[in-house]
Amino acid sequence: MTSRTALNLNLASRPLRNRRLFRAAAWALVAAFVCLAGLAVFVFLKYGGEASRLRASMAETRQIQAEAAREERRLRADIDREEKLSGARVDLVNAIIRKKTFSWTGLLSELERALPDASYITSLSPAFASGGGVALQMRVSSRTMDDITAFITALNAQDFEGIQLSGEQRDRDGRYLMEIRATYERPL
Repeated sequence: MTSRTALNLNLASRPLRNRRLFRAAAWALVAAFVCLAGLAVFVFLKYGGEASRLRASMAETRQIQAEAAREERRLRADIDREEKLSGARVDLVNAIIRKKTFSWTGLLSELERALPDASYITSLSPAFASGGGVALQMRVSSRTMDDITAFITALNAQDFEGIQLSGEQRDRDGRYLMEIRATYERPL
């Protein structure tokens, strides 16, 4: 006898479908996913190693920066200590240099230019001020108060500051004697 296989011809309950396109698309998606996963693993391994090297380099750089900051603080303390120890000597040497380089002829020329023709200076007492200028105390003799005013105006126009008048007197000849204080700031 022959064996018969029954054919299932009931297409209404189980219709035949063409699923090849969907299976091919599914396999293509699986293949793309596997490729992307492999690429992700490759990128992770490659750049993960570089990231660890960069972290190590950054830690080393931070250590070098900390050492440099400690060295800077140590040097700053050394400089401050040396400034305290030698500050007085440096100030003394600077004062000597200022006094040696001061142009007395320049000061006297400035006073001569400012002084009116009929006036003259009877006494002059200079002293070095702490700011580098020269404090002057002088007595000026003049025929009129207008000459004294012209002298003070000329001093103001030059490098003289803090001009103060005091002690107005008249001498035997009728001339005005005026005490004048001023500070001469020499141009550098």
